[in-house]
Amino acid sequence: MKKMLVFLLLGMSQLAFAQKGKPYPGFPEKFETPLAETKSKYGKGEVVFKSGNWTLEQALIGDAADKDRFKGKQAIRMQQNLDAPSLLQMNFDLPNGASKVSFQYGAYGKDRSCTFILEYSSDEGKTWSRADQVITDASDGLSTATFKFDIKGNVRFRINKIGLGSSEKEASIKNGRLNIDDFTVYQN
Repeated sequence: MKKMLVFLLLGMSQLAFAQKGKPYPGFPEKFETPLAETKSKYGKGEVVFKSGNWTLEQALIGDAADKDRFKGKQAIRMQQNLDAPSLLQMNFDLPNGASKVSFQYGAYGKDRSCTFILEYSSDEGKTWSRADQVITDASDGLSTATFKFDIKGNVRFRINKIGLGSSEKEASIKNGRLNIDDFTVYQN
């Protein structure tokens, strides 16, 4: 009986250790393939990256070495000065919930910062909930954003760059272009 209990406890702890806190297969999503020519214009389109199918709405794959902020050779670039949001959205669910999400972000070129949020959906993208943190400090380097979660079951994520209008018309509006790279979801 003792041997069975020890085996059962060891088996359960190994199972928990094997899943909780580890990045999902295919992550971090570095947005390295396909090449930038695949989605080189703003507007809405779907792109299949290493991790799965993503929607880029008012976003493209940017590879301008002197302006886009990335590790590697390219990153996602989200449009500036819009009244509507720009989205980088997963079109697939991850089955084991999420304990953490992290990604890198930066302002394109010499653009002003912008305002963006991380959102998640547990109902296949029908409704979206906002993570607590609002980010407004994109700069000309790469910064890392980290969000802690305790989400169980199916989940998907998106970055919503909020459409605040034109910073060219109103100096107080910070709505520059945004780069996103190295997006990682950790299992729960």
